[in-house]
Amino acid sequence: MNKIYYFLLDMNFSRIVCNALLSLAFIPCVAQDAIIFRDGRVKSVKIIQTNNDKTLFRESDNKKAPEEYVENTKVFMLKFKTRGNVVFDSNGERILATSEPTQIPKDAVVVYYKDGREVPAYNLTMDANVVSFKTDKKTKDRPVFSPKSDVFMISYPDGTRDILTNLAVEEQRQRERETEEERLKEQREAEAADSIKAAATEEAASATNPKKATIVTKKGVRMKVWVCSDTPTMVSYKKVNSAKAPVFNMSKAKIKNIIY
Repeated sequence: MNKIYYFLLDMNFSRIVCNALLSLAFIPCVAQDAIIFRDGRVKSVKIIQTNNDKTLFRESDNKKAPEEYVENTKVFMLKFKTRGNVVFDSNGERILATSEPTQIPKDAVVVYYKDGREVPAYNLTMDANVVSFKTDKKTKDRPVFSPKSDVFMISYPDGTRDILTNLAVEEQRQRERETEEERLKEQREAEAADSIKAAATEEAASATNPKKATIVTKKGVRMKVWVCSDTPTMVSYKKVNSAKAPVFNMSKAKIKNIIY
């Protein structure tokens, strides 16, 4: 009877140990809250609150520790110990939020996508263009293949990180490109406005001070005139240089040449 009792006791103890080990194998990657910045830095903190433009935190769980804040435009992800993740875009807008923490096995690599997905990975390989991995080390399924350009960061079990896309630098370059494009657009618009103004000024001057010229039509007719305006499609002219003289128009399609 005693042997059966001790056997059952050993069985229960073994079951408890196994369950404890299994629970330890699937704890989240961080022991406390963490802020992942857009340049790949990771800071372990106690997050107090987040709003539409910034996140308030302390360096530790110590309630007497001073409170600090970071602008959400600098944050990629908020990782909460007891709830899910919050992911921000470059404008500080939430693009993803989960209500439960992602369960990451301690021996797994973690792939962070630019869109905020957090995926455990095994047998990860990478070439110049593609990252490939399996999501379960025991699965026989085909690996996942992802363009490197879609991946923000890869975090390894030893604590090291591989930043494939420095979002802070990428977004700064995008802002610089947009600023330059806007500057060039404004420059083109200003040059066009100046050109229209100059043409109008020249046309007004020509109307009051016509230029003496000879119009040669495509039919061979030569006309001695005073040109008031000369555009790519139309010529306005007077037959005599007089303010009261009528102004005639002729399509450029009918003109072979204008000799000033």
